[in-house]
Amino acid sequence: MQLQQNRQVIPAMVRRHVEDTAFYWSQYDVSEQSFTLSLSDLIRFNGTLQAHLDGIAVAGSGAWPFALAALERWNKPGEAFACTYAAILDGDPARLDLLAAHIQASPDALLRGAISALAWAPWPAAERAIARWSAPGAEPVMLVAALRALNLINQCLVSDPASTDSDTWLQTPLPELLASPNAHVRAAACRLAAQADEDEQVKQLVKAALHDGDLAVRAQAAIAVARLARDGAYASRFDEQADHELRLRSVDTLRHCVASQVALLAGASGWFAKQARRRLERWVEHLAWMIEPGSGELATMLAAMPVRSALHFVACHGDPAHLPFVVHQMNDPATARYAGWVWQVISGVDIVGAGLILAQPAVSADATLDSAPVDADFGLVLPNGAAIARHRLSLPAGERCINGQPADHASMLEIMEGSSQAIRRIAAQHLQSLDPLFIVPVRAPAAIQLQCADTIDALMDLEHAA
Repeated sequence: MQLQQNRQVIPAMVRRHVEDTAFYWSQYDVSEQSFTLSLSDLIRFNGTLQAHLDGIAVAGSGAWPFALAALERWNKPGEAFACTYAAILDGDPARLDLLAAHIQASPDALLRGAISALAWAPWPAAERAIARWSAPGAEPVMLVAALRALNLINQCLVSDPASTDSDTWLQTPLPELLASPNAHVRAAACRLAAQADEDEQVKQLVKAALHDGDLAVRAQAAIAVARLARDGAYASRFDEQADHELRLRSVDTLRHCVASQVALLAGASGWFAKQARRRLERWVEHLAWMIEPGSGELATMLAAMPVRSALHFVACHGDPAHLPFVVHQMNDPATARYAGWVWQVISGVDIVGAGLILAQPAVSADATLDSAPVDADFGLVLPNGAAIARHRLSLPAGERCINGQPADHASMLEIMEGSSQAIRRIAAQHLQSLDPLFIVPVRAPAAIQLQCADTIDALMDLEHAA
C-alpha cells in the first residue's frame, strides 16, 4: 500500500523503520541456529519485524531514499533486505534496476537479503520484480535471485498451493536455465527443479547435472534428484530399482561434494570462509536426510569433516549409533558444549536435570578480550563427558531419533510447536525425510510456519480417518 501523493512522510520515522527492518531481519536470518528461541518467541519477534515492514509499506515511495542510502552506506544483507522490500513494493522499474546494479556489484554480501525480501513481500509485488529480473537477457545475478526466491516461495506454498497464484514458477524455462553457461544460474535452477516432479525433461536434465563440472551445481543436482527419487518421480514399471539407484547415486555425489567443500573451507578466510561454512552446513543437513540411518559405515566420513560439521550431521541424521562419536567430542573444550547439546537432542535426556554437567570454569579476573576464549555456544552447559559415557540409553540404533524417540509425524509437529529454533530446524528435516511434501521452513514468517504445520496436521488426520 502506498500513500497518496499529497501526503507526506516523517523522515525520522521512515528512517527508523528502514534501519530497524535491517536489524531485525539480520537477527531473524540467524534465528534457526538459536538454542533458546522458541516458536512463541519467534512469533513476537516476527511481529516486531512486520511492524517495521508495514511502516515501509505505508511510506510507499517515500521509503526508497532512506533504504537506498542505508544500503549504500553499509552494504550488508540486512540493508539489502530492507532496500529490496522497499523497491519491490514501490514497483518503479528504474528503482528495481538501480537496486539490481548494487546487488550485482556485491552479490556475495547482498544476494541473501534480496532473495529473502522477495519471499517476505506480498506475492503481487514480488511477482513483478521476479518477472523483471528473470526476463530474457536478464543478468545472471538477478536471475539467481529470482530463481531462489521462487524456490522459497513455492516451498511455503507446497502444503497449501491455493493460498495464492503459485503457477508462475512453473512457467520458468527450467530446461533452458539448467543448460545455462553460468554455473550460478544452473545451481539455482537445480534448486527449483526439485519441485518439478511431473516434468520429464527437467528430471532428466537434473539427473545429467550430477556430472556437471561445477561443484555447487553437482551438489544442488544431487539434492534435487534425491528429493525427486524419494517422491517416486523417476520410478518406472519396467525398472522398480530406478529410484533406489538414483538415491544412492545422489548420496554418493553429495558426499564427494561435501568432501570437496571441506577442502575449500580449509583454505578460505574472512567472508569467503563464512560463505563456505554456510554452504557446507547446508549440504551436510541435506546429506543427513539423504543417507538412511543404519546404512553403511559413516565413521570415515565423520572423521574427515570439521568436528562441528560432523556433530551437526549426527544431530540431523538422528541415528543413536553415532552417539559414542558425540561423547568423544566432549573431551575437547572447543566442541564439548555443542556435543553435549547434540547428545541431549538425540537421547532426550536433560543433562542438567540428570546431573550430567560440570561446573562452569572460573573466569580469570586478569583475562583480556584477546586472551579470553570465545564461546561459540553461548547459553549451552558444559557436559560431563565421563558421566554421560556411563549413562545407559535404550534407543533403537538404525532409526532417526530426536528427544529420545523415533521420529514420526506427530512427534515432529509437537517439536515444531514447542522447541527451540535449533531443534525445530532438525525436526523440519525429519518431517521431509518422512514425506517430501511436509515442508515447514523455519526461517519463513511465523504465520507461514503455523499454516504449514496446520496443513500437515490436517493431512495426517485425514489419513488416519481413511
